[in-house]
Amino acid sequence: MKTSPIHDIHKSLSAKFVEINGWEVPAHYGNPVAEHLNVRNRVGIMDASHRGKVRISGKDRTMFLQKILSQDITKLTPNNGAYSTLLDVKGRLLAYMRIYCDADSFLIDVEPGLPEKMVQTLTHYLFREDVIIEDVTEKYGLMTIQGPLSKQVLSKVTDTEIRDMPECSHRNLPIKHVSCKVVRTSYTGEDGYDIYALWDELPDVWRRLVEAGKEYGIMSFGLDSLETLRIEAGTPLYSIDMDEHTIPIEANLDKAISYDKGCYIGQETIARIKFRGHVNKTLTGFYIHEGIIPQRGDKLYKVVHDIEHPIGFITSSCLSPTFNKTIALGYIRIEYSEPGEEVYTDKDNKRLTATVAKLPFYPWTKK
Repeated sequence: MKTSPIHDIHKSLSAKFVEINGWEVPAHYGNPVAEHLNVRNRVGIMDASHRGKVRISGKDRTMFLQKILSQDITKLTPNNGAYSTLLDVKGRLLAYMRIYCDADSFLIDVEPGLPEKMVQTLTHYLFREDVIIEDVTEKYGLMTIQGPLSKQVLSKVTDTEIRDMPECSHRNLPIKHVSCKVVRTSYTGEDGYDIYALWDELPDVWRRLVEAGKEYGIMSFGLDSLETLRIEAGTPLYSIDMDEHTIPIEANLDKAISYDKGCYIGQETIARIKFRGHVNKTLTGFYIHEGIIPQRGDKLYKVVHDIEHPIGFITSSCLSPTFNKTIALGYIRIEYSEPGEEVYTDKDNKRLTATVAKLPFYPWTKK
């Protein structure tokens, strides 16, 4: 099983591990609720080295990606980035990504387990272009700091005043004499930064961030608290809340799509839905009133004229540490998707009432 370059540090912190796509990753460090609340109120640090990373270089890289991905790649300049998708010819989602533009290449960040598919799919469309496609997952380590005090910690370790950065923008900054790519992120609903460094140099960066963050109450957090944070923030996860059967508009991924660029793989389906019709279902939130946590795949129903109609399904759920309520993400037919609509699901032969909620549950505001 693969491990990150700071695996021994996690073991020294009594981390409880879980396997994800062939990686042993910290699930928590003893108290995932405390880890969650610390991110909400102070700042947390997480090892995300298991995430997939693909580098695209070569002189034709921009135009090649422009005709493949849904984002307008020609608008990206060095130190900027964006969300994008890789679709099949029917407009269904093969990968959801963040793409970062550098002077000589693009770095693509995807969920663990996707780099191989990304490389294979992109290579399939490669003809005579001068493009190099590399899986660099184990070349670069990755950690993230999330929380309202993350900017203060980052400013301290870089000796640089970190000013407002648009989401997905990035800067090359030194941390303890290690060159790092620092990316502005907010997938937890808080201000945050992803930090990439060469694999063997990640431990030094981690130790420096933890040392600098002590005065701000920094705490390590794992996948368990990341899960509750991202559900509260309404952030869908590929392979959980969306997959190869999902059209990106159904998952509210408009920020990953350019509707005025030229052709790309799957563009015909996306344009037809956007300008001539609508999707039949949409990803939204739910409050579950009985306090019982439904499971992924549990069906949603609506009773109309005394007849029970299946209208959707749950994809993610948790007991929210912030609200102390059971919340969920899931898909529902568009006609029942207005906030306040009451539907229900079944769990262990018990009917649970679910109220449609506007996403995100936890709105991000600049702090």
